[in-house]
Amino acid sequence: MTYSTLSPKHQTTLGIDLVRQLDLHPGMKLKQWVEGGRIILEPVPRVRTAFGALKPKRKFVSIEEETRAMEKAVGTQAARKDP
Repeated sequence: MTYSTLSPKHQTTLGIDLVRQLDLHPGMKLKQWVEGGRIILEPVPRVRTAFGALKPKRKFVSIEEETRAMEKAVGTQAARKDP
């Protein structure tokens, strides 16, 4: 068991054994809350680690395909407005 002291700025340090065990790094975000009179800290996963976890809802197209589709839609709208 490791002990730490609360500084005048309400800061403390984590023991190196905890840091290594949880693979913590400077700048990482930690969620914190009180539960049963204890302070709980939980590492917040970085956004990068979740990249690719969700399937896209639509097919990705190239900028050229997007441009052609837009030009076609604009042309169709313009043709409808001409008397």
